[in-house]
Amino acid sequence: MMHKKTTKTAAVSMTLDEYILFEEQSEQRHEFIDHQLFPIPGTTDDHNYICQNIAFLLRSLLKQQNIRIFTASVKVQITHQKDYTYPDVMVAPDPHDVENKYIKQYPSVIFEVISKTSRMDDAVDKFIRYKQIESLQNYILVDAEKIFVEVRTKMENGAWEANTYFHSDGQFPLPALNIMLNIDQVYEGVVFA
Repeated sequence: MMHKKTTKTAAVSMTLDEYILFEEQSEQRHEFIDHQLFPIPGTTDDHNYICQNIAFLLRSLLKQQNIRIFTASVKVQITHQKDYTYPDVMVAPDPHDVENKYIKQYPSVIFEVISKTSRMDDAVDKFIRYKQIESLQNYILVDAEKIFVEVRTKMENGAWEANTYFHSDGQFPLPALNIMLNIDQVYEGVVFA
């Protein structure tokens, strides 16, 4: 089943309001899917470097525009009252998203930094969920274990197209924002085994 999560702790059932209050007080973040809480595992320093690099690059390239960039501490609403998660990095240019300090509803770009343990969830299950966000135009997977970026773009007919980029490509596009990101800068500080 698409929403099934494998965790060591059992899922806890609650309402959306209970979830938001719980998350404000919790030391660990949780996804909220069909009124169930699912703990989000910790990340590596390489994962963190990549997220910071992406957010910094986006802020630098978009500083003249009124576009807000959020990292993994702000939730995105996938389905009202049912499905909320924390993207690694998201771009939310819609002015309506200023109203709620905890949840963004209209992101145009979402980044997930993937590893061998999260690859299937981020590339398949989470993508199936994220596609329900009407405003989403780009979904980008950035591998934390090798230099590999996949840019998924929503086409005018609603279908999604995927393109992959490697170190030799030098950069990759974000069509929704009309910018390019430098691959070396995205991976700055990351040392591969």
